[in-house]
Amino acid sequence: MMTADQYRASLNDGRETYFGGEQVFDLPGHPILGQTVDSAASGYARFYDPKAGAVGAFMKVPSSAQELREQVELHESVDLLTHVTYASIMTLLTAADRIESTLPENAARIRAYVKDAQQRDVRITQCITDAKGDRSRRPGLQDDPDAYVRVIKRIPEGIVIRGAKLHISAASMGHELMTIPTKSMKPDESDYSVACMVPVNAPGVKIVNTTYAPRHDDKRDFPMSVATTRPRGS
Repeated sequence: MMTADQYRASLNDGRETYFGGEQVFDLPGHPILGQTVDSAASGYARFYDPKAGAVGAFMKVPSSAQELREQVELHESVDLLTHVTYASIMTLLTAADRIESTLPENAARIRAYVKDAQQRDVRITQCITDAKGDRSRRPGLQDDPDAYVRVIKRIPEGIVIRGAKLHISAASMGHELMTIPTKSMKPDESDYSVACMVPVNAPGVKIVNTTYAPRHDDKRDFPMSVATTRPRGS
């Protein structure tokens, strides 16, 4: 498992991320984005176990109703990246169970990935919402083909994908992007029916960040941020 400091260091992997019109080269040191890094690092510190082969308690897959209750209570107190990682793991394992009878090889690949992600102690974010463009048109009929993520090339090593995704909370602070379609695709839309894991630092991946957090001392321009950052009960 990674320590909090190892997590911070892992973000220096060549990922291409932008904020306020500028590329960010030091996420932990950024005055705004660094706050999310600190939150995620606190999760690493909380669940760190030095034993060889240890897996974070938050990644435990419930096998009974009681264990499910315990996981729900646990995830009410974790940081955003930890919570979304668990949700991603459960999504993947649910999909593996659903497709095993017809696509056993794919199901085995999914379970192998989950085990690997648990051992590497990475954080996963979910790339679901496509840009969509003209919502009255199907993906292949968009004026801008990048409105939906799609396969543009198949090579011996795998596939090359292209397109835009929106609203991916904390994408810059994770390690893997779980990329899946935003809606059901039709039989003739196989290039858009793609589900895969993309490393945040993969060639061609660019992340543009935005936030509602106050960006200067006078917080009257950001009243919603001020309200939502108060402790509960205040």
